[in-house]
Amino acid sequence: MEITDVRLTKKVGEDRMEAYGSITLDGDFVINGIKVMRSKEGNLYVSYPSRRNQQGDYKDICYPMTQTLREDIHMKVISKFEEL
Repeated sequence: MEITDVRLTKKVGEDRMEAYGSITLDGDFVINGIKVMRSKEGNLYVSYPSRRNQQGDYKDICYPMTQTLREDIHMKVISKFEEL
């Protein structure tokens, strides 16, 4: 699976979210709600769309099934963020 497009919008504010946007896979499937977040330690990471369940916990709606795809998404999204 190839990431064919990454679209991000920088977020200005005091919270941990740095940017939000979407990724396109194989030119055919779009995932909206991708976020670039900053951890408490200051590291950037990619957060996937999630929804709060009845217990109040957040669960990802979609996510990569393999470590290889997760790393590829991370590298391309963070690279795009650094271009902004």
